[in-house]
Amino acid sequence: LPPYQIAKESPQYKRFLAGRMMVEGQLQMPWREALAALLAQQTSFGFDSQSNGAALIFRGKDAESMKLFHDKLLEFARLGENRDKITEGEYRGISAYQIDGARYAVHEDRIVVTNNSELGKRIIDRILDGGDSLADNSRFQSAHAQRDEDAAAWGFVDVQHIRDGGAARNAFEDQINNPVIELLVGGIQSTLKKTPYATISLDAETSGAALSVSAPYQPDWIPEEREYFFGPAGTGRGPALPANDKTLFTLSTYRDFSEMWLRAGDLFNAEINDGFAKADANLTTLFAGRDFGEDILGSFEPEVGFIATHQDFTDVLPRPTIKLPAFAAVFELKEPEAMTRELRRIFQSLVGFLNIVGAMNGQNQLELDMEKVGDDSELVTSSYVPEDDDRESTTAHITFNFSPSVGFSGSRFVVSSTRQLARELTTAKPPADRTIADNTRAQLHAGVLREVLDDNREQLISQNMLTDGNSREEASAIIDLLSEVVGYFENASLSLGSAGESLEAELRIQVKQ
Repeated sequence: LPPYQIAKESPQYKRFLAGRMMVEGQLQMPWREALAALLAQQTSFGFDSQSNGAALIFRGKDAESMKLFHDKLLEFARLGENRDKITEGEYRGISAYQIDGARYAVHEDRIVVTNNSELGKRIIDRILDGGDSLADNSRFQSAHAQRDEDAAAWGFVDVQHIRDGGAARNAFEDQINNPVIELLVGGIQSTLKKTPYATISLDAETSGAALSVSAPYQPDWIPEEREYFFGPAGTGRGPALPANDKTLFTLSTYRDFSEMWLRAGDLFNAEINDGFAKADANLTTLFAGRDFGEDILGSFEPEVGFIATHQDFTDVLPRPTIKLPAFAAVFELKEPEAMTRELRRIFQSLVGFLNIVGAMNGQNQLELDMEKVGDDSELVTSSYVPEDDDRESTTAHITFNFSPSVGFSGSRFVVSSTRQLARELTTAKPPADRTIADNTRAQLHAGVLREVLDDNREQLISQNMLTDGNSREEASAIIDLLSEVVGYFENASLSLGSAGESLEAELRIQVKQ
């Protein structure tokens, strides 16, 4: 990238090169060779809850190499500002040094670095005397036996040890007391209360990288009030969603919103439940006396999808200055014949309410329309009516991104920010497989994101100039760089699912080849 090439010509980078050359001269080897010697066998990092200390242990190529690093480290320290703060001691015949707040010692092919003297002594005791180690931990043995040997990095977390030690208590409580976070991780938190360990694995290839977190899992670990998250016996799966070359983002998930709403008394504290009670009363009024949790949310299947797509404003007038993606939610109705008329009426009432509020605030009005699409599909659409002066505008208000609409096709119910997206999703051919393999899966397409950024380039430049005080040339370079970097990627995805007796979350990033 051009900014990288420019950075290589900066005085700071040249000073870095000079320092690197000095280090290489002192070590009498290239820096890559020095790193290879330092990291030859293994590198370990640990945090100790008893002493609140942390330690970093390098096991290098051999004792001779580690002695060289030790000698050179002391030489560098004595040349720096902390030369008067270097103290030397001995523990069990091993020389130990303190440089400001850091302590370190060298024994054979190991360098131990810590911020706590007592922790350092315990580590040296363990090295000299042996004893129980992580390799003897039965939970570690179980996790290690299932690891992917081709992974670029692998980590182990002893969840039971953390739980029994009373650390990170918030992660093991029964209540999260935040409805949004509850929807995102409620089932995961119940798993953490039972699972003995978790593992972290990183896979890296030229095509991209994947970071996965896995933990043992049993469906019966999930309490009844959180069955809404994974479904009965943990079988809940997100729905398969239609997609095209303009799809920016998709989210497919299994969440029984009705069950969560009705179980709020068990999931949240009194303060949150007071808010639920007030919201339920207001929503029951809005929905003509029908109970929101049982009658409205209960009319939807728990498989829910969300889609965002790039909008093409080329032949659209009035054209908004800020161009937003179109987005929609896709539901399946349990009783489509009974609910279609009710949801159509509710949408029409909502548009009327928005028009009343909009008129009081001097905003454009929404115009309702109905459209038959095929034999068993229909749309109820609305669109903002422009003023006479705005009909041909190319710098219209942000509201002209929207034409709120709903669509009905058999049991499918679509709520969309635009008429076009509602039509596409309502008439889309049902996928061959109704569900996906995961409980939740989200995917972002970088190519379409770049199109959205390019659509709003001038607005982003102006915003950068206002917030950061850059010139137009500087702001343009920053926004163009952002667009260029995004263009190097293919997509990013995040998934959560259960496979056999394990629960796994994976973040995967794909780059263009």
